[in-house]
Amino acid sequence: MSQFLYEVEPYYGWLPFYSHDKDPFSPYHKVEHNLFYLDRTMNNIPVHPLWDTIGSESLLVKILFADYQTGYAVVELFGEWNDLFENDYKLLAERCLTYLIDQGIQRFIFICENVFHIYLESDDYYEALQEELEGGWISLIRPRDRVLEEMQDYQVDHYFYHSPILDEVPWRKLKPFQLYAMVEARMGKVLE
Repeated sequence: MSQFLYEVEPYYGWLPFYSHDKDPFSPYHKVEHNLFYLDRTMNNIPVHPLWDTIGSESLLVKILFADYQTGYAVVELFGEWNDLFENDYKLLAERCLTYLIDQGIQRFIFICENVFHIYLESDDYYEALQEELEGGWISLIRPRDRVLEEMQDYQVDHYFYHSPILDEVPWRKLKPFQLYAMVEARMGKVLE
């Protein structure tokens, strides 16, 4: 890896459209970030202080955008998705996604380009979260090939939507609603 982990920042280009501190429904509404102190870690290695924690040693998150009227959120993930030791998916669901689901979010876009590995055990929590979404979905943008292979090996890939076409989308150049419209259009074709 050519970067230090603390140099990998969550995407901040959508701050004019969304900020967790202005969102009373965000689980991170009152979380303060100190840009001068590396107070976040991943596997005891300092990471950029703008990432948010779900209580995992190996996976961090950032809610980049949430639209409660339309019912979708964009969440960036960073680190190792580790269900073997950390139960990261359960932590992600309980400490982040459920707060959003309770406010009407049913569709999620996970930005996964900074998820380095995935270690899975069973699909219990995946099935439970899918039931909570009540017809909603989770789309993955830019997961690494080995992450997709692990999901297939552990048979949890059917809980997520992934399209190589969407991986090519320059999502950082789009506004959040434009990214959502592109994903929604692809999902519409899949669900027909």
